[in-house]
Amino acid sequence: MARDGDAAHATLVAFRAACHEAAARVPGVTFYELTEAAGPTAYHSAAMSERRLRHRVVCRPRGGLVAFAAPPPFPGSARLHFREPPRWAETFTLKGLRVLDAGTLGKPLSAVDLGALEGVDEADRAAARRWRPGTLGELLFNWWERPGSQAARAGRQGR
Repeated sequence: MARDGDAAHATLVAFRAACHEAAARVPGVTFYELTEAAGPTAYHSAAMSERRLRHRVVCRPRGGLVAFAAPPPFPGSARLHFREPPRWAETFTLKGLRVLDAGTLGKPLSAVDLGALEGVDEADRAAARRWRPGTLGELLFNWWERPGSQAARAGRQGR
């Protein structure tokens, strides 16, 4: 059985490959940059565009879940405004990733069975209890400290 780190690395490799392949094979699609998940950000992020429509494509390292969002309103913003996947989103599916639509990501967390969703574990359920995200998208693609991290422990000590 693969370790979590191995699976997360494989997800990053597949995500990067899908970004490059979409740009190479689909006319009008451009891949600008990829930022790996680090610090409090729980997802990889790619800047892409299709003609004049810019996308922030995000990928959760655990579970290989992918979503499309509008670009950030200002540099460094972690706020995600999910949108429907473009026609070329199938490139990500062909690389073994799972593309989620805006409707699924906008579901209230209270209406979602977290136990049935691949890639969601006890750490995510604990984070949901602590941070109280309103939607599935806010839980999966978040920017708060991971439970058990040094920053999360420091936050608890200050309460």
